[in-house]
Amino acid sequence: MDQRKIALAAAGWIVAVLIIGLTRPEPPPAFQTLPADVYFDKVYGAWKATMLANHSGLQLQGVYIDDPGPPGSFSLLLLDEWSTDDDTHVEWVDLHILETHGLNPTPEQIRDEWVDHLNHDIWVSTRRARDLMDEGLLPPETGFPSNNPDGAWSIDAQLQTELFGMLAPGMPLAGATYAERFARITNSGPAVEASAFFATLYSLAFFDDDVPALIDAARRQTADEAIIAPIVDNVVLWHQQNPDDWRISRQRIRDMYDTDPMWWASRVNFAVTIMALLYGEGEILRTIEIAALAGWDADNTMATAAGLLGLIHGYDNLPEEIVSSTDVYFNEDITGDLPRYDTVTEFARRTQVLAEMMISNAGGTVSQGVYRIPVETQPTRGR
Repeated sequence: MDQRKIALAAAGWIVAVLIIGLTRPEPPPAFQTLPADVYFDKVYGAWKATMLANHSGLQLQGVYIDDPGPPGSFSLLLLDEWSTDDDTHVEWVDLHILETHGLNPTPEQIRDEWVDHLNHDIWVSTRRARDLMDEGLLPPETGFPSNNPDGAWSIDAQLQTELFGMLAPGMPLAGATYAERFARITNSGPAVEASAFFATLYSLAFFDDDVPALIDAARRQTADEAIIAPIVDNVVLWHQQNPDDWRISRQRIRDMYDTDPMWWASRVNFAVTIMALLYGEGEILRTIEIAALAGWDADNTMATAAGLLGLIHGYDNLPEEIVSSTDVYFNEDITGDLPRYDTVTEFARRTQVLAEMMISNAGGTVSQGVYRIPVETQPTRGR
C-alpha cells in the first residue's frame, strides 16, 4: 500500500473514532442503594439522640467559658417528655412547611408558617427574623446583616438545619443547598456555612461510619475561602497534635475563636462540635460528654454531634440510655394549629416521607422497600 493510501486509511480511522466518540451515549448515572428500613432506623436514631443531648445540655448553656467543666461532672437528663427548643422546634416546623407546600416553598409560604407556628422558644437572630416578618419582610431579607445584625455572627441557623442532611441521604450537595437556603432566613455569617457543612455530614453518614473521613469529605465540599474552612483545618490539626487530650484543643479554640460578642456565637461552637466528634471517636455518649463539658452553647453542640452519631449507628445500636428515653414531644408554642403533642417516632416517619420525595425528585427510585439514590457528580466546592 502506497503512502497516500496509508494516510487516507489513517485519516478515515481517526474520523471513525471521533464519530463513535461523539455519538456514544453518556453512561447511565450511578446509583447507591439503601433499604427503607435502614433509613428509618438511622433517622429515628438521629432524632432520639438529638432530643436527649439537646435537653441534657440546656442547663449548661453559657456555663463553661473560661475553662471546661470538671471531669465526671456531666450526666444525661432523662425526662418524661421532650419539649420545644430551638434545636428541634424550628426543624419540626420545617417538616410541616415542606409537607404543606412541597419541596420548594416560596418565601411567602415560609413567612406565613413561621408567623403561625414559631412565636415562642426562639432567640437572638431567629427571634429577630420572626419579628421582621411582622414588619413585612420575607426570607432571605430577614437574615440580611442590615436587617438582622446578630445573624452575621450568631449560631442560630447551624442548630436548625441538620434535618436537610437527613432528607438527602447520599446527596450531600442537595442537603447543603437546602440547609443554606433555610439558614438564610436567620443568618448571613458563618452559621450559613456551618449549616451546609453539617447537612453534608448527615447526608454522607448514611453510607460512611468513619467520622474523620466524613469531616474530610465535608471539608472538600467547602470553599477554601469560607469562614469555616480554616476552623475545620485547625481543629483537625490540633486533634492530630494532641489526640489524647481534648482540653488542649479546647484551649486553642478559646484562644482563636472565642472573640465574638456572646457565647452563642457560630464560630466557637462550630469548632467545639468538630472537636467533640473527633475526640469522641464514634462513641456517642463520650462525644456528648465532651461537647457538654467544652462549654459555650452546649446544648447545640451536643445535639448536632449526637444526631450525627445517632444516624451513623442507627437506633437499634444506640446505648440503652438513648433507646429507652421518652418518645413524647410536647409543643409549648400554643399559637397555630400544630398538635400540642407529637412523638419522636412521628418525627422520623415524616422525615422519611419527605426524603422519599427528595430521592424521586433527584432521579432516584423508591421501590419494594429499597431506595436507589443517584450519585451526585457535581464537582466539590472546595479544594
